[in-house]
Amino acid sequence: MESGKSNVKKVLGIIGNVLIWVFVVFAVVVTVLAFAAQANADGIPSIGGKAILTVQTPSMEPTFKVGDIIIGTKLSPEQMKDMKVGDIITYAAGDLDGDGVRDLNTHRITEVITGEDGEVSYRTKGDGNIAADTTPVSWQYVICKCTEKDRIPALGSVLNFLQQPTGFLVVVVLPLVLFFVYELVVFFRKLYEVKNSGKKQITAADEELIRQRAIEEYIRQQQAQKEAEEAESKSAEEAAAQETAEETLAEEASVEEAPAEETQTEEAPKTDAE
Repeated sequence: MESGKSNVKKVLGIIGNVLIWVFVVFAVVVTVLAFAAQANADGIPSIGGKAILTVQTPSMEPTFKVGDIIIGTKLSPEQMKDMKVGDIITYAAGDLDGDGVRDLNTHRITEVITGEDGEVSYRTKGDGNIAADTTPVSWQYVICKCTEKDRIPALGSVLNFLQQPTGFLVVVVLPLVLFFVYELVVFFRKLYEVKNSGKKQITAADEELIRQRAIEEYIRQQQAQKEAEEAESKSAEEAAAQETAEETLAEEASVEEAPAEETQTEEAPKTDAE
């Protein structure tokens, strides 16, 4: 039974450690993405030439849905100028916001426009929109290229929450602190076990044996106390009986001596008459 419980504890411990380390890896990835987004001028997390985007609007449905993550490919200037009709691009749109970053759109190219000066721009349209975008996009504002295969469903909402200060604190920082405390406790427990490895460890069987011996010792002491009380009571009774017997003998002796004295007194006058 003890062996079975020990095996279950080991299995649960292994599963717990695996889950903890998976979460740690996830937290590290999210942290890297958050800092990568802050480090880039366009505000997009980028790792190894890949841009990680979150779909915010339904303009590209059903190709991309709100909450999806898109993993786009960063483009060189030459590639930005060489896009084709049907390509899906992410580009900076509108004026700079308060953080100095433009809004981002991910739409499909419907027309390639080449100006008299050789400058290339693209007319775009969202797959879910009826009308095309009114303003062409200059090649300089193209950030990355996407395909339908670059979509990860629904994970974008989680990433958006984690990139917020509150979400990052609750989901990443706090669990990491708890994980650190847990590992610290495990470390000191292992250290204690190593320091006491040479000492006899009390098992459950040992505890049960000690408990039984304590109960037996208590019963023995109670029995000995009871026997002592009975012996003391018996001695007191014997002493009382002996004392009563002595008193009885003394009374009998005094009764026997009394007639003898009376006889001697009666014979005295007869002696005087002689």
